[in-house]
Amino acid sequence: MPRDEAVQFFKKLGEYYKAEIIAAIPAGDAISLYGQGDWVDLCRGPHVPSTGKLRAFKLMKVAGAYWRGDSKNEMLQRIYGTAWPDEKQLKAYLTRLEEAEKRDHRKIGKEQDLFHFQEEAPGAVFWHPKGWTVFQTLIDYMRKRQPAAGFQEVNAPEVMTCACGNSRPFGEVRRKHVLH
Repeated sequence: MPRDEAVQFFKKLGEYYKAEIIAAIPAGDAISLYGQGDWVDLCRGPHVPSTGKLRAFKLMKVAGAYWRGDSKNEMLQRIYGTAWPDEKQLKAYLTRLEEAEKRDHRKIGKEQDLFHFQEEAPGAVFWHPKGWTVFQTLIDYMRKRQPAAGFQEVNAPEVMTCACGNSRPFGEVRRKHVLH
């Protein structure tokens, strides 16, 4: 469905948030809708041919979120869930999640006094002495291994605007060497 048509479609349904999201999609980009019976929604997919194929499901969590992350906007409800063809696959998925949680580097780093994070610097690592030693040991190991594997070390800014990562010349280097 063309973008402008999709915007009008969702406005008629009273789905103003979806209309706003679609209006921000660049003209010419694909708009993907998904339907099940009379229900139609904006969706990237992939999809199952029928919800009847999903026999096992679990509500994982619920959370509140302000529209567009702005506390001046309306609070919305997020619902997280998972669905699988049978209970066995659902149980296996939940077991994998449990195992991954046990190995979560953020939890282990805190427990072993390796590093911590702070709200003031999202995503930035504050290394503690033991953690910095481990990190430096890994860097030394990689520096010894990379030339033999045909790799060269590069460095880029740790903080920059999103636009910089897509501009020349860094954007071309990033697409060629980092993203592929």
